[in-house]
This record gives sequence, structure tokens and C-alpha cells, in this order.
Amino acid sequence: MAGVIEWGKLGQLLWVAPVAGLAVALTFSLIIVGVSRAGEARRDRAGGIAAAYSALALAATAGFCAVVVYGVQIITTK
Repeated sequence: MAGVIEWGKLGQLLWVAPVAGLAVALTFSLIIVGVSRAGEARRDRAGGIAAAYSALALAATAGFCAVVVYGVQIITTK
């Protein structure tokens, strides 16, 4: 029974899963920060700061989508 277990892949799972979870949580939280701070900056009539936070939210959204698509790709190909 122990010969069936692929210990290398199990060890890889122990570090890949937390890294993937951290990537998803970090990118999603950056989306929330960017959108909320951009809205606050627009209300305060700070256009440059609002644009910077909007760019942060857009970049974080692209990163989040990339992480999710990569995860789905890994799940469907293995």
C-alpha cells in the first residue's frame, strides 16, 4: 500500500497548496483595497490617487484571473 503513494508529489503538495492559497488571497485583497481606496479618492477629488488605486485594482484583477485560470488548467490536465 505504501508503494502506491507518490511521496514526492505529496511533499510538493505541502508547499504548493499554501503558496497558491496565499496568491489567491493576496490578489483578491489587493482588488478590494484598490477599488475601495479609488472610490474614496474620487469622492475627495484626488484624481491622480484614484487613478493609481484603479490601476492597482486592475493589475490585481489580472493577477487573480491568471492564478484562477492556471489552477483550473492544472486541475483539468492532471
